[in-house]
Amino acid sequence: MSRYKQPKKLESLALNKLGDWIAEQAELLMFPIAAEAQRDTTKAHMLLSRHVNSIRSYLDYNVPWMVHDLLSTEAIRALSALLEKTKQSLGFRGSMPGKFVSQMNVIVRMTEVLFTNNLTFISIDNIPKMMRSVFYSKLQMLSGLVYLNLGSLSGGWKTADMEGSVIEALKELHNLKYLIINYDCTDNILHCISKNCKKIEKLDVSSSKCVTNESVYILMKLICLRSIQLYRTSVTLEGFAKLLINCHNLEDIGRCDEIGRVLEFIDLTDSSAPPFKLKVYVSRYAPANHLQLAVDMCPDIRSVTIFHHNVHGDLMMLIGLKDLCELKLLSCDFYADQVKQILQVKGCNIIHLHLEHVDQIDLNALMYISQMCPLLESFTLYNCTLIHHTSLYTKKLEILPFRNLKKITCVATCTDDQLFFILSNCLNVHYIHLGTAVNVTDEFMFKLLDKNPLIHLKEFRIMQSDFLSMISVERIIQSCMSLEILLELESWSLLSDTDREYIRNYIKVSNFNIDTVRRYDVHDVSYS
Repeated sequence: MSRYKQPKKLESLALNKLGDWIAEQAELLMFPIAAEAQRDTTKAHMLLSRHVNSIRSYLDYNVPWMVHDLLSTEAIRALSALLEKTKQSLGFRGSMPGKFVSQMNVIVRMTEVLFTNNLTFISIDNIPKMMRSVFYSKLQMLSGLVYLNLGSLSGGWKTADMEGSVIEALKELHNLKYLIINYDCTDNILHCISKNCKKIEKLDVSSSKCVTNESVYILMKLICLRSIQLYRTSVTLEGFAKLLINCHNLEDIGRCDEIGRVLEFIDLTDSSAPPFKLKVYVSRYAPANHLQLAVDMCPDIRSVTIFHHNVHGDLMMLIGLKDLCELKLLSCDFYADQVKQILQVKGCNIIHLHLEHVDQIDLNALMYISQMCPLLESFTLYNCTLIHHTSLYTKKLEILPFRNLKKITCVATCTDDQLFFILSNCLNVHYIHLGTAVNVTDEFMFKLLDKNPLIHLKEFRIMQSDFLSMISVERIIQSCMSLEILLELESWSLLSDTDREYIRNYIKVSNFNIDTVRRYDVHDVSYS
């Protein structure tokens, strides 16, 4: 992407204006509908429905199907702004509560113009709360949905009240592949999914206490199911065992602290069932015998996340996983628990490495990681306390360190030498996130950028700093030619509000393509 902001594409401009046009139609209808509602609410409702249907048909006919998801984003943006504008202008004054409610209802109902079978993506969490009721009640109209995130619904407080509307919607969503419904999933909902949503590949029903071992018999009917999240449900060891044995395409069961005991149970009761196709292993408990069972019964595991207990565990069992490429270790020692030896054997395959509460990491350990994991793309140090080395690794590094690293997250206490070794060598990094325990100074920043100008860096986050000043900001902007996001400047104590305003104006005047305000993309969701 260019260092400078480019003119928006005609498609983007058109969709933006079309979203504004939808809000304008709502604004034009607000007053006549409110006036009609004071005389005859039924007639006002019919009149509004006629307008909504007319606009929906107009959009369905004129907007290409492949940009309908983008249009929904723009329309919700514009209608949300109109909601806020209306609330601020009218308030909740007692002299006209009916008029206020009628006008707000027009805006909310206008979201229905998006309800066609061209819409494929919905995440309720990204929709203003006032509009969500419309989506819950009209979901059945969105027969083209592929991804649906219903969020936490009632949070488990009114499961029975939500069940009916969810079931009515799911009866029509035959193209659905990805569904998230936390807290309020029930057996009736699962029955509906198994009968009507036969393409389901990923299902997340976390925290739904109504999901039990009996629910597993329903899930077994989903022949395309590859991923199921059952954390904090009522499914027990026997239920997970039944799921693994009968769902032959299952690759991910999410976090399951009992997975070791599940495999142990299967090994004792049905030893002919393995091998399983599991590719993800996430557990808080990982004694040596359970890890060995995972290696023997799930040979395709690619991603491992374990909380290590040094009394019972032996991490060396992991070297038996031929496809291991993502490793997340919590609470262990780099040397004493043989993490170094694991990386010596498996490091050539490791792409993602996450070390959390891992002790004994020194500069030597970082050098070992750089040499043993030449293909490493993502490296996280989280809540680790890096120690000073006692004797420095003196051999010449045979492999250029961290050349494939794209993402670095360092939320750990470390020395300048340790941080400099990582950052000065990752020439192709795209994302850097430094936590509050990392004390970066202007001198360090200049030294780093002199050696590695970070020309491919796109996003830079330094969560808190008492030492970085304006000269570091200016140097970062000038040096990092691909920078698109520079966040957390509000937490740099040496910068005043005037300084931050100057930075934003400087970026604007220079036409740099850099965002200093936190923003989220509603489509920033992985389907894979």
